Amino acid sequence: MKQNTRLTVFVVLTLFMISTVTSAQEPAAEFQSLLNMRYYEPNGGFLVDDLQLAFAPRGNENISFVVTRKTGEEVARVPLRMERLRTFEAFRSLHPNGVPGVIRIGQSGDFLMELRVGDRTITRMPISLKEEKSSDPYNPKTTFVREGPWRDVAYFSSPIDKPETPMKFNFWMSLRELPSGVKRPAVTVHVLLGGREIATTPSHVVADYFDWQFFKVELVQPKGVDATQWLTLESLKKRDGDLTIVLKANGQPFKTYHAQIRGGNPVGLPRNQMEFEPHTEFIPTRLVDLSRDGGCDYCMLDLFWVSKAGR
Repeated sequence: MKQNTRLTVFVVLTLFMISTVTSAQEPAAEFQSLLNMRYYEPNGGFLVDDLQLAFAPRGNENISFVVTRKTGEEVARVPLRMERLRTFEAFRSLHPNGVPGVIRIGQSGDFLMELRVGDRTITRMPISLKEEKSSDPYNPKTTFVREGPWRDVAYFSSPIDKPETPMKFNFWMSLRELPSGVKRPAVTVHVLLGGREIATTPSHVVADYFDWQFFKVELVQPKGVDATQWLTLESLKKRDGDLTIVLKANGQPFKTYHAQIRGGNPVGLPRNQMEFEPHTEFIPTRLVDLSRDGGCDYCMLDLFWVSKAGR
């Protein structure tokens, strides 16, 4: 009798542990792959392809990318298929399944982009589109501009097995964020800890896009005795305090992100925590880099997400 009781307790505890691990590893879209979908301004369209999925679901459930209005009315849908990403077992790439991956929203309004497994939404991202018409009678045209997380978030990235590799700071910006009349601004990134600058970009990038444009830059620390010191994850972890990342255009600040380093560890966003609820807003802290310019060749990157609000 005692043996059966022990067996029952063991089985219950085992099932509890399995369910806990499973719930902590619910599937989720890798966030920057959503933000970096190719966008078509003339018709408010997106190319739904090369998305990444973290903690891929087991089984044969259908996966789809769905755009709805906030009322729940469906606007567009793309069925997707999963493909392996080399040896990265926790990740899969997502591609259109037997259909073109281009969706055309073509209307102003507020929308929800959702990645669904079966009937269950695993990731949800709110966006809005606004129609813009040219005021030039000799060049009449209509475009759609986006609003959404592009304005508020950014991230540091570093290869997980090469912490001594220069980190990259990844961000999105739009000419709409700048004062009226500023054209082709020279944009630099400045990292401050406790109000003191600890790293900056060695050169500027030029923003020239009215909609959201993605940038990936390296950062250097103040020059030492011997040579330029790149900012790395190793060197960042030696710091402690409040982190501020300031973007400047032609030397003038126009955008600021906030974060913290505590006990030698970068403190990510609450949405980066595995147990964050609702899970549809969870942002994974890893991605498989296929760009070959992330500091390694087809490797996994560790991501440190920051935001304008700092949370």
